[in-house]
Amino acid sequence: MKRLCLWRHAKSDWGDPAKDDFDRPLNARGAKAAEFMAGYITNSTYRPDTVLCSTAARARETCAPLAARLGNRVPIIYRDELYHAMPDAMLDEIRRAPDTAQTLLLVAHNPGLVLLAMALAEDPDEETALRIAHGVPTGGFIVFEFDVERWSDIADGKGRSVFFGRPRDLMTDEKT
Repeated sequence: MKRLCLWRHAKSDWGDPAKDDFDRPLNARGAKAAEFMAGYITNSTYRPDTVLCSTAARARETCAPLAARLGNRVPIIYRDELYHAMPDAMLDEIRRAPDTAQTLLLVAHNPGLVLLAMALAEDPDEETALRIAHGVPTGGFIVFEFDVERWSDIADGKGRSVFFGRPRDLMTDEKT
């Protein structure tokens, strides 16, 4: 069995209209959410063996607190191809992931990420299907499981959606 985690970059800063989209950093809320989600992911059963991350500034900054927690035990692979990638390009990267990784985390962007989640979902529960259909918010985290031995065998419509979380909901849950 393989587990695929999809993590949309955290909230980015739109304060400098002259800044190129690729170079936009996280805003303060996004940095806080990335830090929280990094802790959540590393302390969960969804801790990755390998991470694939877009090279855009906001994706790298989202991934940075996770990389710090994971240390050099988990490879973080930065891929230009994941910047504003559509599902087919994301699937190509996933299918090339090392089969030694049982849990793979992909850090990328919408709209490709939500389209990928919709394509992968075999039979999501109604709440998860509605959340995916309405988009993956910044910092959103979705987990799929696949009954395959190799990443190259991942196919559309064959993943079981087992988790969907938003930073603000998870932060609230942790406070209660």
